[in-house]
Amino acid sequence: MNFLTLSTLSLSLFILPVSAQTVQFNIEGIQHDKGKLYIQLFKGENNFKKGEAHNVAIVNAKKGKLTVTFNDVEPGDYAIRYFHDENSNRDFDNNMFGMPIEGYGFSNNAPVNFGPPSYQQMTFMVSDVAVINSSTVNY
Repeated sequence: MNFLTLSTLSLSLFILPVSAQTVQFNIEGIQHDKGKLYIQLFKGENNFKKGEAHNVAIVNAKKGKLTVTFNDVEPGDYAIRYFHDENSNRDFDNNMFGMPIEGYGFSNNAPVNFGPPSYQQMTFMVSDVAVINSSTVNY
C-alpha cells in the first residue's frame, strides 16, 4: 500500500457523507374534506421568486389535520406554500379585489399582513437531521 492510497483511505474515514433528509409538513385547521391541497416545496429564494418548485405534493383534503412528507431533500434553505383547492378547479381562486377565497398557508406558519409573507419568514434549513414544520390554513 503506497502513501497516496493510505492517505485517501484515511481521508475517507473522516469525511462524513452529506445525506438527504425528510421534511415532514403538518397542515392543521383544514375546514372540510372537499377538494385537494396543492403543496409546493421551494429550494432557495430565487427559485421561490420564479415559482419553480423543487417538489410538489397534491393530496386529497382531509378535515382537521394532514401530514405530507418530502423525501430525499438535499441540505439547503427551503420554504413551503400551499392552498386548498376547495372546488377542484386546479386554481387558487381570488375574489374581484384579489383577495383569496380558498384556504392557503406557508411554512413556519408565516403570518399574512396585507400580502404574502417574505421568503425569510417561511424559510427553514435542511441539514443532517429530519425536519418537522407546521402551518394552520388561513381561510
